[in-house]
Amino acid sequence: MVSCTKTNSPDNYFLKPFKPIKMEDEKKEPKTYLNYGILTGVVLIVLFALYYVFGLFTNTKLGLIPALIFVVLIVITQINHAKSLNGDITYGNLFAAGFKATCAATGIYVVFLIIFLLLVPDYKDQILQFQRQKMVTKGMSADQINTGISFAKKAFTVFAVGGAIISNLVIGCIASLIGAAIAKKNPRPQSARV
Repeated sequence: MVSCTKTNSPDNYFLKPFKPIKMEDEKKEPKTYLNYGILTGVVLIVLFALYYVFGLFTNTKLGLIPALIFVVLIVITQINHAKSLNGDITYGNLFAAGFKATCAATGIYVVFLIIFLLLVPDYKDQILQFQRQKMVTKGMSADQINTGISFAKKAFTVFAVGGAIISNLVIGCIASLIGAAIAKKNPRPQSARV
């Protein structure tokens, strides 16, 4: 059944067939943010592995490098996503693309981290030993140290995974705000998109 619409004509009103819009006709947004999110997750895993292999995970100064790389990759994601749409995107949509890439990267990284913690229990022992040394340096008593380490040992996986999720999402949110501001945007008005 074809629906019809009235249109003005100098002669008279007449019926003109109405062509419904098909889903295939709509312009699909490229999923560049998903590709970059997966790439970012893999890069985070490689950095984690390098830090573990070379024993750098206890160096707090070098701990900022993965966070900076994470921010740069999210910003690059948004810049390339805006380019793929020829700048026809709003600040909010660019922020969303960056945050979706952050979620993808965080998901991949967290799955890896859980598997790593299950397969390499030595990592937990190394971290706990490092924490014990820091407590001794602070001058804490042996009882306080043992209580703290005992608690950390019981909840290590929860803290590691929870910390990774929260820190990655916060850093990704900040990166998404920055990237959405930096990326070149020239959105067409809503009426011009039809």
